[in-house]
Amino acid sequence: MAERWYRRGERYKALAHEFHQRGLHPEACFFAQQAAEFLLKGRLIETTGSRPYTHSVYHLVKMLSEVLGTELEEDVARCAKYLTEQYIVSRYPDARMLDYDREDAEQCIKCLEKIWTSVEKNTT
Repeated sequence: MAERWYRRGERYKALAHEFHQRGLHPEACFFAQQAAEFLLKGRLIETTGSRPYTHSVYHLVKMLSEVLGTELEEDVARCAKYLTEQYIVSRYPDARMLDYDREDAEQCIKCLEKIWTSVEKNTT
């Protein structure tokens, strides 16, 4: 089961990068959030046998850290909070005061990569 979550997470990661390159900034942020969420849920399924019912990347990374007995790095926590915000605001045009721009998409991608690297480092 976890493998299916990983595959989908990898696909969403690729879409986040593709949308960023195409200048589709809100979509890049949404798929960055989804990629992180699916990776973390896959790791939690693999580790605990169950899937948490949340879209909060922050809660997921915190849960995984607790299950593994590892310290949650401050920059990873900050990125997880940032991506958690993207779940709603990147999908709804009126959920955010300003339009997404290239810098926003770059921050989403950067945070995705930071979380991805941290999860791989702590679970392999």
